[in-house]
Amino acid sequence: MGSVMIVILSILISIIVVLVLITLHELGHFIVAKLSKAYVFEFAIGFGPKLFVIKTKETWYSVRLIPLGGYVSIASDFAEPPKGREEEFEKIPDIRKIDYAIKWKKTLFILFGPLMNLFIAYILIFSVMFGVGYKPSDPNFYGQNFSTTSIAYKMIYEKEKEGQTPPVSEEKYIYNDLQIAITGWNVKIDEENTFEFTTTNSANLAPTYLQISKMFNDGKTTLLKTINKNNIESGNVQYQFSYVNLDNDYSGAVKSDGKTKFTEFKIISEEQTIAEWRKTGQINGIAIAPPDRHFKNGAQKFGYTFVETWNQSFSLLVGIGKFFTGDFSAISGPVGIAKSSIGTTSAATTSMAASRLFYVSSISANLFMLNMLPFPPLDGYKFWETLVEWVTRKEVSQKSKTIIYAAGAILLVTFIVIVTIKDFII
Repeated sequence: MGSVMIVILSILISIIVVLVLITLHELGHFIVAKLSKAYVFEFAIGFGPKLFVIKTKETWYSVRLIPLGGYVSIASDFAEPPKGREEEFEKIPDIRKIDYAIKWKKTLFILFGPLMNLFIAYILIFSVMFGVGYKPSDPNFYGQNFSTTSIAYKMIYEKEKEGQTPPVSEEKYIYNDLQIAITGWNVKIDEENTFEFTTTNSANLAPTYLQISKMFNDGKTTLLKTINKNNIESGNVQYQFSYVNLDNDYSGAVKSDGKTKFTEFKIISEEQTIAEWRKTGQINGIAIAPPDRHFKNGAQKFGYTFVETWNQSFSLLVGIGKFFTGDFSAISGPVGIAKSSIGTTSAATTSMAASRLFYVSSISANLFMLNMLPFPPLDGYKFWETLVEWVTRKEVSQKSKTIIYAAGAILLVTFIVIVTIKDFII
């Protein structure tokens, strides 16, 4: 019951986050429209029936029932004026209608919505880089984070500091002058059933630990499948870790000896562990997380802010590509976003806050890229349509626009529905 409430709460929070970001997106359009002296009928948050409205002489500001978007309504000869404002529309001069705006102004109007989302993503990332000083939980960086209660931490500490008791508090590394990158892990289950699972890459260490979290996730999946396939229900579970010592926080360089070290195989838990794994579908207790990405100086932080903003934006295109090649987990809707956000917390309050800001920045960056796709009726398509009209000096007929926008909207809504259903199933 508690987990269901957490999921529901996460979905509600995700909807609020998306709604705020979409509102800011529409604010970008609104600002340019006002600066361009266009006649703005309404700035709306949400769709559907009005919940309440603030009316000014020209623009109405409304909050509507369905919190899944928003819009800016601007006077146009190719769109019906809002109900009850027909007489007002007749008095509006052509110069204040969007249809007659200079093309560069119309282009700015289209682009400023997505650019607002890109700017928000950049500001949030910049705030983390210079406020917290690092990027939390980056699976593409060097080393790992360990909980001091984890199996990996205890076994590697035992190997490195024989006879010493591990500290109680959580740390990034085993101790201050030692950074660890795990390159493989082995699991043995023996007694009545004998099973050995291995995942290690002894050659070319550098690329191995860059994707350590993915390697562990793949390994866990393989291990669970094998246990279920062979109907293994009991047996002692033994672990072994191979790892390298990193020279510093920044480069990923291995210590001068460059050797891969191995812990001893050790029985950590008894038979009930396997039963619990089969029941929950999870392998718990290893507790290895992606590392925090640190920087030598402010210049590196500033430069990486641009890199991270681009990476977060471009990740949507990568996800769409994977989705249409069979990797259905690559794209998520509000439900999937909510599910993924549940696991973004950290024991450290600062790290948790940084993770949450990165979570919001990634949504904003994805909204930028989504809206820049050249697909009707998104802003990206409108941009290219306006650009073609500008170059050719020929307007696309309103009939053609209506057909194209309607077909695009149907396909877009269908895709969103499919993704949402997928989020519930997977």
